[in-house]
Amino acid sequence: REFLRAINQFATTLTEMFLSNSNFELQLWNNYFHLAVAFLTQDSLQLENFSPAKRNSILAKYGDMRATIGASIRDMWYSLGQRKIEFIPGMVGPILEMTLVPELELRRSTIPIFFDMMLCEHRLTGSFSRFEDEILRRLDSEVEGGRGDEQYMQLF
Repeated sequence: REFLRAINQFATTLTEMFLSNSNFELQLWNNYFHLAVAFLTQDSLQLENFSPAKRNSILAKYGDMRATIGASIRDMWYSLGQRKIEFIPGMVGPILEMTLVPELELRRSTIPIFFDMMLCEHRLTGSFSRFEDEILRRLDSEVEGGRGDEQYMQLF
C-alpha cells in the first residue's frame, strides 16, 4: 500500500510540474510508466494465484491494487495529450504486459490505450505501422509464452 501511495505521489508531481511543454521531462514520465507497470505485475499482487481464503482476505484489507494503479496509468496516459507519440512504440510492451493480467476491470480500463496509440500515431504520421509492428511482435512473444486467454481475446 505504501508503494502505491508513493507511485501516486510521483504521478501527482509529474502532472503538476512536468507536463507543460516548457517543463516536460520524457525520462521522468517513462520512469513513471515502467514503475507503475512493474508494481502492477509483481507476483505478490496476482490474486488469482492465491487460495480463495487468502485472496478474500487481501481484497478485504487492501482491495485490488492492480485496478487502482491501472486506472492511474490510464489517466496518466490520457493526460499526455500530444506528447503520447513520444511513447510509441516504446510503451506498447509494458502496456501489453499490464493488460495481460487476468483481471477484468483492469483489462477493460487499459486495453483502450492501444486504440488511442493507433489514433495518435495515425493522426501524426498517416499510418500506425510503428505501433502495429510492436504490438504484433510483443503479442506473438506473449502468446507463445502461454499468456493471454479467451477473455483477453474477446476484450482485445
